[in-house]
Amino acid sequence: MFSLRHRSGQAILLLLVAFALRSPFFGNPVIHSDEQFYLLVGDRLLHGAWPFVDIFDRKPVGLFLIFAAIRSIGGDGVLMYQLAATLVATATAFLVARIVSRLCSDDANPVASVGAALIYLVWIIVFDGAGGQSAIWGNALMAAAALLVLDTTRGHRHISLRGAGAMLLIGLAMQIKYTAMFEGIFFGLTLVWAAYRDGRSKTRLAADAGLWIGAALAPTLLAWAVYAAAGHNDAFVFANFLSIFGQQNDDGLGSNLLKLAGAIALAGPAILLALRSRRTAPFALAWLASAGVAIVIMRRFELLYFLPISLPLAVAAGTGLANGSIVTCRRWLMAVILFGVVAATIASGTRLVRRGNARQVANLVAMIGQKPQGCLLAFGTEAILYYLTQSCLPTPYIFGSHLSRMTEAHGLDVDQATETGRVLAANPGVIVVRPSKPDTNLTTQAMVTAAIAQRYRLVGIVTVGTSPRAVYRLRRSTVPRS
Repeated sequence: MFSLRHRSGQAILLLLVAFALRSPFFGNPVIHSDEQFYLLVGDRLLHGAWPFVDIFDRKPVGLFLIFAAIRSIGGDGVLMYQLAATLVATATAFLVARIVSRLCSDDANPVASVGAALIYLVWIIVFDGAGGQSAIWGNALMAAAALLVLDTTRGHRHISLRGAGAMLLIGLAMQIKYTAMFEGIFFGLTLVWAAYRDGRSKTRLAADAGLWIGAALAPTLLAWAVYAAAGHNDAFVFANFLSIFGQQNDDGLGSNLLKLAGAIALAGPAILLALRSRRTAPFALAWLASAGVAIVIMRRFELLYFLPISLPLAVAAGTGLANGSIVTCRRWLMAVILFGVVAATIASGTRLVRRGNARQVANLVAMIGQKPQGCLLAFGTEAILYYLTQSCLPTPYIFGSHLSRMTEAHGLDVDQATETGRVLAANPGVIVVRPSKPDTNLTTQAMVTAAIAQRYRLVGIVTVGTSPRAVYRLRRSTVPRS
């Protein structure tokens, strides 16, 4: 048996829980549309493709480098990234326990710190993080940065270097997801306050602040410099800093408020725990608020966007657990974890039914075939099909929504209809389509439908999740000989 008072015992427990929660998803390539795209880009990066140039997206390049590193190991790419994400989630949970231990008194019972770690592991499933979403990787860096910041505020020496290390971790997190900037601002202000309280002069304080800001910006500036040196400055600037302002959110006020209310309700038990610590752990609550600012500013209220909040939420909840007796702590923890497990089970089951599973995708891949002549065009459907079929890419805009949804009508550096016409003129060997969505671009959809009617034959239909995917193959007799 292992003891929760020993870090090795805590690590083993968290690893077992992480695998128990996440193993039902292992091998499923359609856990979420985002991470299957990250895997594809990471794989193609190893073959010479440049994100933002050869494959368009607006996520930072650091995220794709993570998936490229995982692919460089070999093996089943889908399973490997999910295993890696599980290990990273476990490490983050372990850091959550350490943070709670720092924030609480030295004689606080270990149930509070381990309980916070368990809350983190459960709530990232609730918030749609069962696979390798960007926040799974970024949260690990944020947790490590938080530990360094806390060490600094507790009066340790070497404030300048510790602060630089924390802000460098923030900078790396920003190269996974730029919204980490808001938490970074909070951490930076905390470091400035710690340095001021240490009695530093204004000159030294300004120098420290400059060092910390530079450390936070360094990873992004380095990535930018690499792209500029390679002649891709415009592509980098547009994808990373400009395209987000053209992306549209078609949800109205009512829909957004409903989604926000749903997320708050699902996080309700952990929030109640966090509020129990409002007098004893202002750091955790302020951190939670800074993470929430990103959601409000970006106006994205799907559960996925609450994944960064799960980290400070778990920390704040842990400090709430410690604010009472061991018996009270255990009762609260059991109630909160039970709620979270039930919510995670229901949410995950619903997502699996709606999005599909590995067997369904394997049937679809078999129908398409390997390395289809003339490339595959997955119009409005899973980008993972390019990876699983080893198809060439007919366009840099291969994420499901890029050419098929009105949300991207002003978020790309090309006109959707023009690019769709160019792709269709090249006669892709296979086209896969799915039923239209409410925000489908009717112009590009009509272009694809017309091309299919003129030059393609139906191979078959495979249901993935709750909707069919129709596979069409080019009739070579309809293609003029050059």
